[in-house]
Amino acid sequence: MLRAEFAGWVRGSRRFAAFAEVYRGKIRAKLRHARDEGGLRDVRAELVAAAALLSEPGFSLEYEKYAAARTRGPDFTVTFKTHTPFNVEVRRIRGGELDTADAETHTAKLIAVLLDKAGQMPPSIPNVLWLSADGPIDADELAGAVATLRRLAERKDDDYFARRGYRGAADFLGQYQRLSGIVRPVTGGLALWLNPLARHRLPADLAAALGRLRIA
Repeated sequence: MLRAEFAGWVRGSRRFAAFAEVYRGKIRAKLRHARDEGGLRDVRAELVAAAALLSEPGFSLEYEKYAAARTRGPDFTVTFKTHTPFNVEVRRIRGGELDTADAETHTAKLIAVLLDKAGQMPPSIPNVLWLSADGPIDADELAGAVATLRRLAERKDDDYFARRGYRGAADFLGQYQRLSGIVRPVTGGLALWLNPLARHRLPADLAAALGRLRIA
């Protein structure tokens, strides 16, 4: 299925075809090393994001730029209109992570995702977290996750964050401020949430371009 989809993206977009040619070795390696169906779907989520980003004429992509320096970093470094760089980290939320109708459990899963990914955002550049899922991600659940983490950080609950890999609340908050926004799937497209605490905010025209994207 993924092979047919990929071929369709290549046929349908010269820009995606050029991207696939440049990074064919990396893409093949990712597919080869995917251990199960879930791993393949993780790779697919990255390629779906790439296809969507390349549908916007103002965006150009580099795939795993930070890996060359052997540092943990986002999946894509995007340049907007040749002069405004930003990063995009793709995180697929697996079906089993949101397989309950319990909104509180969904919010807890989103909190875990944000805690993991906030620590992956480099400084000195805007960073966007691109959430991928089999269906829409509820806006209220995402807002609840964000509000909970902000409240815990502002309350200086150092133990909570230390148990989750940070030095404390201040360390988490510093990392969280590197997150400029979150893209999430909604019915018919994507929605963008902007972090009011972001150190590097997305320019209005860049945010508008992200808001125009549609999932392949």
